[in-house]
Amino acid sequence: MSKPKAAKIIALVATAGMLLLGGCSQGGTAQTNGGSNGLVYQGSIEAQEVSINSKIPGRIAKLYVTEGQEVKAGQVLAEIASDELKAKEKQALALVQAAQASYEAAKGQVAAAQAMLDKAKNGARKQEIAQAQEYYDLAVKTYERVQQLYEKGAVSAQKRDEAKTQMDIAAQKLSLALEGARSEDISAAQAMVIQAKSMEQAALAKLQEAQGGLQEVRAYLKDTRLVSPINGTITELNVDEGELVSTGMAIATVSDLHHPWIEVNVKETDLGKISLGQRVQVRLPSYPNEVFQGRVTRINKKPDFAVKRATNDNGSFDIVAFGVKVEIDDKGKALRPGMTAFVTFSK
Repeated sequence: MSKPKAAKIIALVATAGMLLLGGCSQGGTAQTNGGSNGLVYQGSIEAQEVSINSKIPGRIAKLYVTEGQEVKAGQVLAEIASDELKAKEKQALALVQAAQASYEAAKGQVAAAQAMLDKAKNGARKQEIAQAQEYYDLAVKTYERVQQLYEKGAVSAQKRDEAKTQMDIAAQKLSLALEGARSEDISAAQAMVIQAKSMEQAALAKLQEAQGGLQEVRAYLKDTRLVSPINGTITELNVDEGELVSTGMAIATVSDLHHPWIEVNVKETDLGKISLGQRVQVRLPSYPNEVFQGRVTRINKKPDFAVKRATNDNGSFDIVAFGVKVEIDDKGKALRPGMTAFVTFSK
């Protein structure tokens, strides 16, 4: 008999012997009290597995990995063809640029309307008031000279009246410069500001809508690149280049084979003999001549199921099981999800 066949037979006999000693509980966990060696429970190797699914339909343009390849978090695994999405991105970008230009123009109109309102409220500038004052002073002096000449009979009454009219006009201009705009002028300017701001808000809404459309297209473009969320190994690859995929289709599975653990279901009657941090020994049929070391890293707060229902033999209560997680110290061997493991909890 060859050595490989002999080792396989030994592993099968050992597994069968342990199952016969302890029996099988619900959930596939075998248990034996193991005498002086402590409690022995059967479980299986588990590892973090992440399914990589397509968020958008399309054709696989490029595969960057192969099955069994190790990858890093953020590494691109595959790419979906995106010609149509790139065209839509250009259209969305053009809409954003046009909306941005309209918004800037609307802001300019608001600024111009606000300047007119400020001028109406604040009145004329100092230079304009000074100019009106000089014109009025000149008109007064002119009228006084003409009046003196009129009294001497040197000028006609018409000349005096003309000088008087110019003086009155200058006085009105000075008064307007000093008093500012009329209330109706201010109201008109305020209405222009309100209208301009309304147009600005409408333009801003259009801009935000266009920006939202661009962001949506770019989000779809980002989804065309399928990346790994964890460090791990490609344990399953379900597509080939050129293949059409639909939304939600599983493209690949990434498994973290460097941090495996074992999940066993421990009866509540044995739970008091197990504690967090407790050291354990692990035996695997895959490696019958080796003993792995590990420790308890989690004990579930709630039971998983009842391993024994209430009967006349075991009392009037159910015996339930609690999930216990065991991490293995030695990662030198290839430990793959699904492998059978026997965990010994030392007394």
